[in-house]
Amino acid sequence: HAIKTRLHYYMTLNLLDAADLTARNPLNKEDWVEPIPGDMGMEWIGQYVFDIRTAESFLSRYKRRLHLEANEKHDTHLQLERSFEDLDEDIGTEAVPTVQRITKDAVSRLLTATSGACVCSAVIDGDQLSVAGLGDCRAILGSVESGEGVGTTVLTEEHRTFNPIERERLIREHPREDEDIMFFDERLCGILQPTRAFGDVTLKWSSREKVLLEYVFDDTSYIPNYISPPYLISRPDVHTITLRPEHKFLIIASDGLWDGLSDEQAVRLVLETPDNVNTATWLIRNSLSRDNEKRLHKILSIPPGPICRSIRDDITVIVIHFN
Repeated sequence: HAIKTRLHYYMTLNLLDAADLTARNPLNKEDWVEPIPGDMGMEWIGQYVFDIRTAESFLSRYKRRLHLEANEKHDTHLQLERSFEDLDEDIGTEAVPTVQRITKDAVSRLLTATSGACVCSAVIDGDQLSVAGLGDCRAILGSVESGEGVGTTVLTEEHRTFNPIERERLIREHPREDEDIMFFDERLCGILQPTRAFGDVTLKWSSREKVLLEYVFDDTSYIPNYISPPYLISRPDVHTITLRPEHKFLIIASDGLWDGLSDEQAVRLVLETPDNVNTATWLIRNSLSRDNEKRLHKILSIPPGPICRSIRDDITVIVIHFN
């Protein structure tokens, strides 16, 4: 929820130039996101986004951004990377209490910071599509080329421990670490499969900072060989592509969708979506059913909880049509 309600502010802050920024009230929601007429999905804009602590964080970033403007060239990759890293840093900083006693608000912020989220975000500027991916979400560009059939282009990297590129990066960044412990049970430090994500400060904070977690949650657990944090980072991979007439749509989905569909299957399903059926819902149904309607009904009949989690992952899907 914290990412959903705040990330677009940080992205806008870094992508707009100084003239646009100074014309906006930093904390006025309507100055930052323009609702799409008839789009009921934009109702969350009316929710209360900033409290005193988060407003202080954002105002600090706003002032720093205006100061940087004169010395900086427009670089979408750098600006998207900064958006992700700034928000993640602020979530972690806000989780540290500013007073001696531990309040309900402080516990809430700590719970947010110790939770984790993988994110994929797309920015379209003219004919330039930029996708920032963090963790194990995936973005697929679907195209239809005359005489060449259907095309599939992956615009994200898999930030997981089984990705050799990510393993090499971690080994390079943590030369004193025991690889068997750092990748224990094919998870980062034996805990997470993703190697990049928002939150999850237990894999980012120093041992000294983690004393706070032990005190608040009465948890004395620790990570063996916790020598050189942070192990988990929030820097996304950013890919930019020039949109052409043959590019028809973009699928952005969490890893749960891809457990049941290949990239090619997903692209073909979008093209074959029946009339009056939501494309994202169509993808989810096919991912869960795997061509077996009884399987779909059985999976959907399982109530939320530990058993359900072991059978199917949560799934989030957005399909953007370029028409």
